[in-house]
Amino acid sequence: MIFRVLLLSLFVFLSLQHSAFSIQPSALSLQPVYSLQDCINIALKKNPEILASKATVNKSFFKIGEARSGYFPQIDLSLGYQRSYLENRISEEYSKQYSAQVSLTQTIFDFGKTSKQVEIQKQLYRATEWQDRDAVLQTIYNVKEAYYSVLKAKKQKETAQEVLRQAQRHLDLATGFYEVGLKPKIEVTKAEVELSNAKLNLITAEKQLSQAFLNLKVAMGTVDMPDFDIKEEDYVVRKLDENEAIQIAIERNPQLQAIKFNKQASISTEELIKKEYFPLFTGSANYGYINEEFPLNKKWTVLLQMSLPLFSGWSTKYKLAEAKADTAYYSYKEDSLKQQITSQIKNLFAQLKEASQKIETLKSTLKQAKENLDLAMGRYEVGIGSSIEVVDAIVLYEQTNTQYWQAIYDYNVTYAQIQKTVGWLE
Repeated sequence: MIFRVLLLSLFVFLSLQHSAFSIQPSALSLQPVYSLQDCINIALKKNPEILASKATVNKSFFKIGEARSGYFPQIDLSLGYQRSYLENRISEEYSKQYSAQVSLTQTIFDFGKTSKQVEIQKQLYRATEWQDRDAVLQTIYNVKEAYYSVLKAKKQKETAQEVLRQAQRHLDLATGFYEVGLKPKIEVTKAEVELSNAKLNLITAEKQLSQAFLNLKVAMGTVDMPDFDIKEEDYVVRKLDENEAIQIAIERNPQLQAIKFNKQASISTEELIKKEYFPLFTGSANYGYINEEFPLNKKWTVLLQMSLPLFSGWSTKYKLAEAKADTAYYSYKEDSLKQQITSQIKNLFAQLKEASQKIETLKSTLKQAKENLDLAMGRYEVGIGSSIEVVDAIVLYEQTNTQYWQAIYDYNVTYAQIQKTVGWLE
């Protein structure tokens, strides 16, 4: 009996050394390895959503210059040649006329309409800047979420590989026991089924990892870039104060700040529309030459003009009502968004606390699951454990490992959501 046990132990040792599914050292990869900050930097440079947002900011900035043009005179040059026919003309039926003139028009006083238009465009520009900041924060969050998803998928693949190794080890042991008559055939069959499931799980894990990398490339805005690997990100418990985060969010949340500047622009628009009831004082001057034949006769005119709108079909009244409705809309949106931000941050802090507690609990549970797996496999090796005990231990280890890395992912993504909501770019 002792001889049979020694023979079996030698067989198991040799089979484990030559297992087809044992993990071998991999060749050095030539792929670049990016950190989380590297991925974020690439996204900020190449993501088309970011580039489109920057273009919108530039467009809004140029509108300020367009509004300022009202301070300056408008100068036009015109050259003309006219040929006309007059039926009652005595000398000849046709006449011709040459002309050349420079005209200048300048607003003298408009009761602050131009300055108010410039003010409105500045406020809209600031709103666009905050909208751009929101686009940046959203892109950073998308990259972080995708990056942590890749890390989770990598850990799930490693878990699947470890489960496959353990399943192969179990099958080798069961086969050895069966061949020496210590275990029935059903033990081998169960181990084979377990190994097949482990292979399927590894295939799924590899697919999920590939999809996670693709999602990361999409978030970076570089879907066609060559394959790369990522660095591990250490799990760090963040010390945050919920009330302080809410206060900072009210002051720095880009969506809220954009609404505030849009509301200010609506208030300024009301003031601008009211100025349409006031007169407009302009001056114009023309200098040029005109005649039917050369040389042309000199001509100039100077005009000071006041225009006062008397009736415009109540268009000013309705434009004013529209601007007031816009102001009310942004006021309500501001109050609503403040409530949403407060509620969202409270929920995110609750999720962050839950994930942190899960991590601490699962950390010890994972250690126990690994010890339980080693113990079950050790008992099976010496012939005193059961196949069911080994399978249960493998399943428990796989589930606990998956739950642990899911909790790590949830914690990191939740913290990234808090950063986005509060308005932190780091």
